[in-house]
Amino acid sequence: MSAAVRLLGAALVVFSGWAAGWQLTEKKKRRLAALEQLERLIALVQDEIVYRATPLSEILSLLRQRQDMPGLCLDRHSSLQEFACPPDLDRPAWHQLEGFFTRLGCTSGQEEARHCAYFLKRCAGLREAAKKEYEQAKQLYAKAGLCCGVLAALVLF
Repeated sequence: MSAAVRLLGAALVVFSGWAAGWQLTEKKKRRLAALEQLERLIALVQDEIVYRATPLSEILSLLRQRQDMPGLCLDRHSSLQEFACPPDLDRPAWHQLEGFFTRLGCTSGQEEARHCAYFLKRCAGLREAAKKEYEQAKQLYAKAGLCCGVLAALVLF
């Protein structure tokens, strides 16, 4: 009986290590998805400002109707200028993009177009870095967690 319990405990420790690695990989995946959605949002805002001259209040209602940006929680905000950090995005990345929302609507149409283009490039750079991190995490984290779990099981038992 004692050997079976120990074996079950060892299996749980190994599974916990793998699950921790998998969870870290999923966190990287959600971060990448949030950056992709933010990039799409900035591109849509840019299109609405440049090509249709849509007022900012209408742009937010148009964005809320779309179904392809669920991670951004657009329903929580009353205006684009009050847009807050999405739940799956880390603070350092958000601080690089926050200026897009706080300065939105403060300048003329041409200046707004340059403003959007600048933050679109910045977001694309963040997305590319996040994609590389996710690809590395996908290859490493679950395996490393599994190995750590096996080592912990061996040490404990």
